[in-house]
Amino acid sequence: MNSFRDIERAATNVKWLKNIEDIANPEDPICQNWLSYTAWMTDKLRNEFPGHTLKVTEQSIGEIPPMLSDLKENAIGLRREIEISVVKNVSIFAQTFAPNSTVEKNPWIKDLGNNPLGGKLSLINDIKRVGLLFANIQVGEDRILCRRSSFEFNSEFIHVVEAFPSSLNEI
Repeated sequence: MNSFRDIERAATNVKWLKNIEDIANPEDPICQNWLSYTAWMTDKLRNEFPGHTLKVTEQSIGEIPPMLSDLKENAIGLRREIEISVVKNVSIFAQTFAPNSTVEKNPWIKDLGNNPLGGKLSLINDIKRVGLLFANIQVGEDRILCRRSSFEFNSEFIHVVEAFPSSLNEI
């Protein structure tokens, strides 16, 4: 697995569930330390893994990504995929989708570069995370646990899918 696209290809007919225990053992470290973490992931990474790196692997305007296709959203927007290298050979993958209406009112989204989305979102007053869901996706021999959420602010949305490989249990 080299990118979010590998996860997306394996996630045909993905089923999103409301409870972590429906996809994995809630006692697993990956569930306790990553999937159930609801504060800013940017802060967690900065504090617990100060040597982490973030690399944008894709950024383009296009249709809503397949893992978000069940949302009733504007089908065109900015799609951004990143790889966060936590420690050697362990990465988290994420995909952000911002509908065109969100991008038009918040042009800074296009200019994040290798800066984390959470750093900017955390500065917005009255932002809230909504629609937290979970999925278990088999990518070859790897089991990837995913969480999906949306951030709502000023009547606009940004949708995020984060993918946590089982190797996170080992760090």
